[in-house]
Amino acid sequence: MPNELPGVSSHQAALDAESLHLDNDLRQPYHVPVKYLEGTRDDLPEASHSAAREIKELPPHPTLVFINPKSGGQMGTALLKLFGEVVGVVQVYQLPKQRPDKVLKKIWQNLDAAVREGDEKAWHIQNNLRVVAAGGDGTYSWLLQAISEIGIQPQPPASVIPLGTGNGMSVNLGWGHKASSQWVKSRKSMADMIKGVSTATIRDMDLWSITLTSGLPDQHQQNALQSPHPSQQNGKDDGSKRRRDIPLRDQAPFIDSELPAAMHAQNDSTMQGSHRAGKFTYYFTVGLDAEAAYRFNDVRNQKPYLAKYRWQNIGWYFYEAMATGWLWGAKPLARKIASVRVRRSQEEDWQELAIPKAVRAIVMINLQTYMGGQDLWGLHEHNTPEEDDKKLVKPIFDDGLLEIVGLKGGLHTSVALSNVSPHVHGVRLGQASEVEVRFEMQTPGKKGLTHMRLDGEPWAQPFPAKGAAEGPLRVHVKLAGRSRVLINTHNLPGVNAKALELSNREQKESKPEQGDSASSSSSDAEKAAAAVMAGHHQ
Repeated sequence: MPNELPGVSSHQAALDAESLHLDNDLRQPYHVPVKYLEGTRDDLPEASHSAAREIKELPPHPTLVFINPKSGGQMGTALLKLFGEVVGVVQVYQLPKQRPDKVLKKIWQNLDAAVREGDEKAWHIQNNLRVVAAGGDGTYSWLLQAISEIGIQPQPPASVIPLGTGNGMSVNLGWGHKASSQWVKSRKSMADMIKGVSTATIRDMDLWSITLTSGLPDQHQQNALQSPHPSQQNGKDDGSKRRRDIPLRDQAPFIDSELPAAMHAQNDSTMQGSHRAGKFTYYFTVGLDAEAAYRFNDVRNQKPYLAKYRWQNIGWYFYEAMATGWLWGAKPLARKIASVRVRRSQEEDWQELAIPKAVRAIVMINLQTYMGGQDLWGLHEHNTPEEDDKKLVKPIFDDGLLEIVGLKGGLHTSVALSNVSPHVHGVRLGQASEVEVRFEMQTPGKKGLTHMRLDGEPWAQPFPAKGAAEGPLRVHVKLAGRSRVLINTHNLPGVNAKALELSNREQKESKPEQGDSASSSSSDAEKAAAAVMAGHHQ
């Protein structure tokens, strides 16, 4: 179904959008001509009408917005309308109905075809387009992954407007820690945010692949999932089937309905068993931290009226964290792990990584702070002699290394996540460009269950008993490339001082885009496009 504003027909909304582009100077810098959007939505104006009213000047900052209107508590719907007013209705896409991979792939096809015909405006837009994700960490990560996977060149850099609960990526990159009421009260405030997108600094952020491998083939997966849940015997549901119970119902290695949208089946004839693969930009966690997020999602999905506001979400999250047994009774994560291996580069040998018994959760993190700005690594703390032996270096998101951090019991984690003291942080386990974790229950004959979380999206993951015929569940994480992101260092509406402090550090410590491989590929693409244009003018 197309995107429509309440009470406005699709055709009229499209005409109004075109009119807004032309009649209001606010929108002109961000304009993307409708002919390049063809095939991405059903509510575009007719081509003849659009051509007659086209803006002649090159838009300096063409912009697209992808928004999850269900994010941001009560603000999502209002912000959807505001974005339409600031950049134009037809340039605002609603998630999840209008997927970024499909939309951007089609737009690039339109632009490529126009460039081959000598269209200078198409070349300009292709090389200057910026994209905004309005949502939480998961929404932003989804957009970055989509841009990477469809392989468009040059990659359009992306920013984030925070509408989620944690908003860790937004904080690190200087876009604020939560949705601001200023944006809804004043169109100028939102216009200032979009203007900030147009002037933000471009950086290349490490992108990571993750693959889960089970020794059981996918045929076993399908057969297991067809078996009824115990609560549905005799064709009746006794009401006991809750989301958090689903993975316990069968022997399937993966519950695909549980996995994040970023994870998908991977068919590889050279590898035995079944595989699920995806990418991430921010973090991958295992253990009680992921379980708390999973339980919170359970509440939000079943009783959305209890999680309308950000303060409610935070309260529920910490309640569910306590319900996991984090403060007392939780078993060490090491009881579920057979081994952890790491290496810093392809040229180095694998090294075994010991997991202390006190650790209840492992966080593999690409950015320097976690869950809205908490410093897990201890950025201001010097290395201990043992950490020097591990060759730990100052972390930054473009160094090709993940930071691997352990969280211990509830008291330690509460202090570390609240940043009460800069001297209390997570356990620095190591840094690596490649990680392999093998899961099997250390009690023979007893199958296990753990929880995992990928860029804000949690799921429950079964794994086999020690000595099982299929072998352990394997999780493989590896550096997979770069994504272009936008860093804000200016005082914009709703952006707090902490976010600016972090983003200034990120900009200072990271490499300028011209100095690395990702920008080189973008530069090559721009040169190729320029050559095409030159050929048309000869």
